[in-house]
Amino acid sequence: MARPRGILARALYDKYHNDAYIENYDMKLWYKLPNDGKEIIDRFRSKFFNLSEPDPITLHWISQSKSKSADLWLQLWHIICKAILKLFLTQTCCNGLLKRGSMFIMSEVQFANFLHSGGFQFGSDSHVDFLDVGAGDGEITLRLAQALTHLNSNISLNVYASESSYIMKDRLREKNFTVINDIRSLENVHLISALNVLDRCSDPKTLLNDIHQSLHPNGRALLALVLPYNHFVERSSSHLPVEPLLSHWPAKSLPFNEEINIYFQTLESMGFRIESFTKSAYLCEGDLRQSFYWLIDILVIVSKV
Repeated sequence: MARPRGILARALYDKYHNDAYIENYDMKLWYKLPNDGKEIIDRFRSKFFNLSEPDPITLHWISQSKSKSADLWLQLWHIICKAILKLFLTQTCCNGLLKRGSMFIMSEVQFANFLHSGGFQFGSDSHVDFLDVGAGDGEITLRLAQALTHLNSNISLNVYASESSYIMKDRLREKNFTVINDIRSLENVHLISALNVLDRCSDPKTLLNDIHQSLHPNGRALLALVLPYNHFVERSSSHLPVEPLLSHWPAKSLPFNEEINIYFQTLESMGFRIESFTKSAYLCEGDLRQSFYWLIDILVIVSKV
C-alpha cells in the first residue's frame, strides 16, 4: 500500500507500521549483551548484572505510554504547542512545560536489586543523602528514591536534584526534591546518579570529578550512558562538548562491547572502581508516530578507589 500524502495521514500510517514492529520486537534483547559480552575485558564482564527481561512495572509504563500516544487530540495539541514553543524554548523546556516526553530506565524494584549488586549499603547511617544530577522531570529520580526505601524502609532520605532547565526545576520542586545549582555544594553523599547526562553536558570529565569529590567514601555513583556514544550539548551553538567523554568520538565508531571497555577504562582513570553494570532500554514516551521510543543504556555502579 502506498504511503498517504497528507501530514496527519502519513503520521498515522507510520504509527501503524512502527507499532506493529514494536509488538513483534523481542524486548529481552534490551538486556542482553551482544555476543554474550565476549569482547568485554574479564574484570568488567564478571561484574555484569543481567536483568533478563522487562518486569511488570516496566510493562505497565509501556502500556501507559501506548495509551497516551493513542490519544489523537492530545498528540495534536502537543504538535501545535511545540511548533510555537520551540521558537523560544529548548526541546527540554518544551517537554517540561507540556509535561510530555517522560523517560523510564528501570522499575524501582530493578533499581533496588541493581544497587544491591553494586554493593550499595546503608551501614549504620539512618540518614541518607541522594543526589540526582540532570534529573529532568524527576520521574526517574522518584523511582530511585523509592528503590532506596525499598532496600531499607527505616532510613531518613534527603533527595537532592540538579537540572539546567528552569521549567524542569519547577517539576522537581513539585515533587518536593531539594533543587541545587552546584553539586560541589554537597559532600559525603551516599548515592549520586547521573543518568544519560555524561553525553549531554558540555564538560563530562569535570562533572565526573565533581561527582567523585562529593561522593561519600563508602558511597556509590550510578551512571547511565547511551551506546553507541554520540555526544550532543543542547545549550551550545556547536552542540559539541569541551572534551568528549570517550576519546575516539567523533573520529570513528567502535563495536558496542569495545565501547564498554573504553568507557569503563575512562572511569577507572578518573578514580572510580567498577562495582556492577547492566544493559537496559532508555525509554521515552511516544507521540503521533510511535507509541514509545528507546535507546540502549549501559548503567554502571562505581565507587571511589
